[in-house]
Amino acid sequence: MRTIDFVTKEMSRRKRRTTAGILCILLGISIFVAAQTINRALYDKAKEQLLRFGANIIIQPGGGPFDTHAASIQGTALLPEAYAKRIKDIEHSGMLVAVSPKLYERFEVDDVSLLVTGVTDDERKAKPWWMINRKVVTNQFPQGKEVLLGNYAAAHLGPVSHLRLRNDLFKVSGVLDETGSADDLMAFVPLGVLQGLTGKKRLVNVIEVSTSCIACEKMNIYDIADEIDKALPDDAKVIPVKQIAEAQIGTLTKIEDFIRIVYIVVLCLGGFLMMNYMSSSVSDRRHEIGILLAIGVDSNRLYKFFILKALFLGVIGGLAGYTLGTIISMIAGPQIADTTVSPILQLLPYSVAISTVVCIIASILPARRAAQLDPVEALQEV
Repeated sequence: MRTIDFVTKEMSRRKRRTTAGILCILLGISIFVAAQTINRALYDKAKEQLLRFGANIIIQPGGGPFDTHAASIQGTALLPEAYAKRIKDIEHSGMLVAVSPKLYERFEVDDVSLLVTGVTDDERKAKPWWMINRKVVTNQFPQGKEVLLGNYAAAHLGPVSHLRLRNDLFKVSGVLDETGSADDLMAFVPLGVLQGLTGKKRLVNVIEVSTSCIACEKMNIYDIADEIDKALPDDAKVIPVKQIAEAQIGTLTKIEDFIRIVYIVVLCLGGFLMMNYMSSSVSDRRHEIGILLAIGVDSNRLYKFFILKALFLGVIGGLAGYTLGTIISMIAGPQIADTTVSPILQLLPYSVAISTVVCIIASILPARRAAQLDPVEALQEV
């Protein structure tokens, strides 16, 4: 009888013991899959939340300085708006969430000093948390002669439907909900309109860049900043916002490190359970193993029998573990990550491979013990 036939018949005849063996590895693989699936959703959610810190790369005129928190400019140095296009054309432009050029100008409106910011449509991508009455800003985003007011600025101006900026009348398109940032103190108009109003055509004070690649293995925002720096002339100074960058990278790295520890512990537990199961199988079947050895079954074939059995258990356990782990993640994931959790099909081959390798490694020692049994000693046991 072929070894594979012997293994399949033995497993079908001892269904309870086979099920117990599958459960040993299924436990570890299901936790691995559930943790990885939830981690992916949690990672993406964390990236989305961390990006809300704001732009993580600032491009300003050389010699600035630019105060990003007070949003005020010291000095008259400006940058060409065309630099924004150069940034969007870098090799890894797919990692850019938003490239937002800005121009600032202060106006006196009814005895209130109002800082007006010229922005492009990319500002909405950079600040997805902008809301009006708890709804994402859509039609209220300023177009033409329209102005969008920050919450604090609107409170100081009072209830107004129009603002006069120099000689031009602007319609108030909306008032932002409070953001807790410098945006509350400003008013926003289309960049081109403010450039024309101030005589600073095609010029900006600063370009803010938000990147999606925060803690990528191959590149992070410091690498992106270097790439942007090479794409721009020397009169532009590229500054990664250190506090934001380190907070983003540090937080996501900690999440990954924690999940790796979970993986190691769980897989070691699965391997230990499988080794215990195989050792118990050898101990319980010493008499049968002795008979096989006595009738001429060589030790190498017996060794292959246990390894092949481990291979079967690994494949079945990997498939079942992936299925169970995915179900667990779909049920528990939304409560843990507070976001939608989707199955990761790429984990299926990894689950089967890891399960199979763990089972084979855990079975090597028990299989060797079985192959080295003395048939005379084994047959003397009842």
